[in-house]
Amino acid sequence: MPMTSSRAAVYLLALFLALSAPAQKLSPRPILPLGHLTAGHDMTTPRGGHTATILPDFKVLIAGGIDANGKVLASTEIYDPTKDTFTAAAKMTIARQGHIAAVLSDSKILVAGGAEGEPKSTYGTALFSSEDYDFETGAFTRRGNMHARRVRAAVSTLRDGSPLVTGGTDGTQSLDSAETYSVLNGKWALVGKMTSPRVSHSSTLLQDGRVLIVGGIGNDRAVLATTEIYDPKTKQFSPAGAMHHARYAHSAALLTNGKVLIAGGSDYFKNGAVATAEIYDPATNLFTEIGAMAEARWQLPTASILLDGRAFVVGGAASAEVLDPIAGTFRTVDGSLDTARFECATVQLMDGSVRIFGGFDHEVYKTTAKTWIYRVK
Repeated sequence: MPMTSSRAAVYLLALFLALSAPAQKLSPRPILPLGHLTAGHDMTTPRGGHTATILPDFKVLIAGGIDANGKVLASTEIYDPTKDTFTAAAKMTIARQGHIAAVLSDSKILVAGGAEGEPKSTYGTALFSSEDYDFETGAFTRRGNMHARRVRAAVSTLRDGSPLVTGGTDGTQSLDSAETYSVLNGKWALVGKMTSPRVSHSSTLLQDGRVLIVGGIGNDRAVLATTEIYDPKTKQFSPAGAMHHARYAHSAALLTNGKVLIAGGSDYFKNGAVATAEIYDPATNLFTEIGAMAEARWQLPTASILLDGRAFVVGGAASAEVLDPIAGTFRTVDGSLDTARFECATVQLMDGSVRIFGGFDHEVYKTTAKTWIYRVK
């Protein structure tokens, strides 16, 4: 239908007004506060290579590790966030460092593997024993042995509540085996083997229930850029997209958008910390490089996801950094640790703050009882 003269006039007027109107400026994203890292009260014992796990009553169980004299510890302690105090707790049934810890579906804390005795090699004498801690009785109880001795393994708790433990080393070689623990009978069951042996790798539970396994060291001491996915439905592993950078002893965390942050680590056996970071997208099975951290870091705990969705990375340097996942950039927070700390342990508390416990300094097996706390406000 041809446009009438009156309709054409209205159209031209509207077009003129639209073109002559001032352009609307988009409001910039607010810059979130960096937060501050400050010193806290000391633990009862210096520790490095230990674990820190939140209990059902929101206290924190800190277990094992190596003390300032290089002795492997069976001791544990409880941190109470409401009182900001540390109290000695029951001893484990065996001294261990470099072990895994996981919350079970019955609210007990499973501790497994690691190494005991004075370390005589890079990893010490690997263990296959496991035990659990009951916060109601305050006691440890021995459970079934794993099928392999494992130190520096990785663990993720599956949606059915069973921990999946992957890889590690038996003290002589990296392992490609994996197994799950049953709360019902206290025993371990082997699942399919990984596509590659790995030690000092990471394990991250994805939103769809699968598990992303990243990096680590292979049997030939080559640092790996390969990754793989564990499917609990088939109990099998399959190759996933490769990283842009080989790394081990890095940090990994599931972001709120379902992607996985991989940051830092080392690209060379026993040396060579890196500052690079990348993000894995399960939808595309690909890694994308993002802005590097301000400092190279390795021997890191799992990154903490803050209440605002940013990721907090600490360890391997005296400073700490936060990642803005939208911008893909890191910023260094205010404050610092006393020195670079390796193999420290972290937990995120109910108020959103992050507590950092102990760790090694640059001296071999020189650990600290010091702790720090990071708050956004």
